[in-house]
Amino acid sequence: MPQRRIVVTGIGIISSLGQSLAEHWSALQEGRSGIARITAVETTDLRFHYGAEVHGFKPEKHFPGGQIDFLDRFAQFALVAARQAVADSGLSFSGQAAERTAII
Repeated sequence: MPQRRIVVTGIGIISSLGQSLAEHWSALQEGRSGIARITAVETTDLRFHYGAEVHGFKPEKHFPGGQIDFLDRFAQFALVAARQAVADSGLSFSGQAAERTAII
């Protein structure tokens, strides 16, 4: 099987350390941890009470109201991070490039 070329052209990230590459990188440089007591769900009956939650994410800032209901939270993160990566790349995806381009 022939090898295919893969190029990293842009980066996007939604994490417990930040909702952009700049926020995430800054937190890493400062040595901050994204692990804290879980607040999104009741943890009384759970074995673990700490996790890496994404705080302050507002889906309505990124998606039309009706679309939010069709996207799980993880899918919202993935789509926003993908949009960030495309913007970070500075590339235009049209024509044949649009058909042969993927975001992973």
